[in-house]
Amino acid sequence: MQFFRLALIGVFCVGSSLALAQTAGEDRPIALDAAAGEISGKVMVVNTEKRMLTIRTPDGQFQVIHVPPEVRRLDEIKIDDELTISYFEAVAVDLRKGGSGTPEAVVTKDVERDATAKPAGRMEETITVTGIIEAIDNASSKVTIRGPERTVTVSVQNPELLTDVSVGDSVVLTYVSAVAASIE
Repeated sequence: MQFFRLALIGVFCVGSSLALAQTAGEDRPIALDAAAGEISGKVMVVNTEKRMLTIRTPDGQFQVIHVPPEVRRLDEIKIDDELTISYFEAVAVDLRKGGSGTPEAVVTKDVERDATAKPAGRMEETITVTGIIEAIDNASSKVTIRGPERTVTVSVQNPELLTDVSVGDSVVLTYVSAVAASIE
């Protein structure tokens, strides 16, 4: 059984598959990545106490879905209902010359509930994390960044990006997760 969780798991993660792109200007995105998808199936189990749903997809796979507390009508979802969840996740990394001085994390949530007979709605969560460049290793194409909760060292896919980076510059990571769900 595959576990599918509709929640953010980490606050300072940058995947190794980020596509790097350099643009001109003082603040420039240096890495971008996005993914979208959809999951649908028949509801097999509803656990309102643990806020979990189990669905069976059309190919016979079972998916366990964690339902966030922002979903208010979980008790209205019934066995044999058809559930469709569309999701989108994106991450962007920006370089800010000079830096802001203090690492920080800001989380915003936007929830929109549909007033339909069956439960439906959309949620978007944005996490913006500012980190400070602590060290640059040009020989191994690595940068050490101090975030609000920890310090990480990341590999840079395009070593040319390191020529314009200095210790003390800020790196801003923006992670957006959007989910829309409906019951048929």
